[in-house]
Amino acid sequence: MGRNHGQEQQAPLTKYEKNDMISRVMPYFRGIALFFWQGPTVMVFHEYERSLFVIMDDGYPPVSILILIGFILLEAVFYGFGSAIQNVNEGKLEEEAAGGNKKAARLLEIVNRPVRFVHTIQVTTHLMGMIIGAAILPAMIGMVERRFLLGKVLAWAEPARLMAMSGTPWYRNPSWWQWAGVLALVTVFVLVLVISFGIIIPKRLAAKEPEKWGYHMLPVVLFFAGVFLPLTRLITLISSLVLKPFGVDLADDDGNVTEEDIMSMVNEGHEQGVLEADETEMITNIFELGDKEAADIMTHRTNMTALDGSMSLKKAVDFILNEGVNTRYPVYGEDIDDIIGILHMRDAMAFAEKEENRDRMIKDIPGLLREANFIPETRNIDTLFKEMQSRKIHMEIVVDEYGQTAGLLTMEDILEEIVGSIMDEYDEEEDFIQAMEDGTFVMSGLTPLEDVMETLDIELPEEDSDTYDTLNGYLVSRLDRIPQEGENPQVEFGGWLFEVERAGNKMIESVRVVPVPEGGKAADSGKELVEEKYDAVNREYEGDVS
Repeated sequence: MGRNHGQEQQAPLTKYEKNDMISRVMPYFRGIALFFWQGPTVMVFHEYERSLFVIMDDGYPPVSILILIGFILLEAVFYGFGSAIQNVNEGKLEEEAAGGNKKAARLLEIVNRPVRFVHTIQVTTHLMGMIIGAAILPAMIGMVERRFLLGKVLAWAEPARLMAMSGTPWYRNPSWWQWAGVLALVTVFVLVLVISFGIIIPKRLAAKEPEKWGYHMLPVVLFFAGVFLPLTRLITLISSLVLKPFGVDLADDDGNVTEEDIMSMVNEGHEQGVLEADETEMITNIFELGDKEAADIMTHRTNMTALDGSMSLKKAVDFILNEGVNTRYPVYGEDIDDIIGILHMRDAMAFAEKEENRDRMIKDIPGLLREANFIPETRNIDTLFKEMQSRKIHMEIVVDEYGQTAGLLTMEDILEEIVGSIMDEYDEEEDFIQAMEDGTFVMSGLTPLEDVMETLDIELPEEDSDTYDTLNGYLVSRLDRIPQEGENPQVEFGGWLFEVERAGNKMIESVRVVPVPEGGKAADSGKELVEEKYDAVNREYEGDVS
């Protein structure tokens, strides 16, 4: 529950707070509605307000303004206290309570069981809001019309009656429109004061120093909790009786927190500067892990490094030491679809110490290969991760619906989905995208489609981004064929022209990406569009030089 209280940057208003503002201003409008619902008593109240709320002698401010300021201060206390108990450091409170701090003990009790005090805060703030809307706001309107409009605004009742008798519609009554304008201006003014100084500012201040705010405001909150105890208990009783048939226990403080709730809080924490970008990304990746399958993160069979079972142990060790970058390798029999086991580098080195094993085929050495574990492409990553942890498995062979090898998946692959790419001293960073000086890009066909969209700032239809993983897959689907070697077909989308530079091994290996000029020609223009872009870039460059 604790927060980084040392954050100096003031964050923008979050969507939680924006929604909270809407719900908090409703009592004021209820009060205004109550004021107008009284109908003919509006004019009576106007005279009542003249005698009760206004002190004209010696230039003293109207009582209504003083009452409004008092209510705003009370709202600041309650909203600030509510923010404090949400952000307080429970561990710090427990230490201070154990040291004999009675306020800390009382505050800790409220934090652990906040239902009663939440109801007290709601009752008090709603009551004050309705009083402001029904009494203080009309009193201030009366003050404005007397001091600035010479008492003519609220005196619209008689002209309105006369105009009604003469058949003149109400909207032609200038006094009515003057009164409506004053009502709107005063209402906006009061709401700005209440929301700014009664809600937003105290909540932010309390969130910055929750313990200090909680200690100072605790006596006031406890006082009102005692005053409104009968009303709070009545409200709690009625609410409990209504909710009981629905199986909801009002006394249960442990509300059901959904994944969406947590992700919203994480995103807002990042917006406020409480969470760093990498921390936010890691938490997001953890939740997304449950939505991914083995096929989404596996190493495809075409990129697998596997050993032939007929290879001698000596050659296998030489390969591992000189060319390999992994510690575990799948071993196949007849072909890649016939995985017979997993060779661990440590096992290979241990068995190679015996000279009689060095020239033997690795598939014929008893005890050398470890059992291979097979999983379907649709296996959920979240449950797979837990199983691999419990069974101490570091590599899984992924098979498709026909029983053929689809790829392999390691524990490192799953961890990279959470923390990002894990590189060691032997790994070579894959450079899928190269930015050229002329504003174009050269991309590998294996570039993840999401990286392409991020780099070029484009959006693809959801069905395409969900169906295809790589640029090669998407371009092949758009071309409806696999380009032949030496062929350079083009595809245009998102304001970019994708020209196949090199194709081979039944796939697109390299693609040049050129921005399409505004009003440029379509992809059918072929080389002309590329040459046009190059000419434009050269002209711009020559202009800069000159």
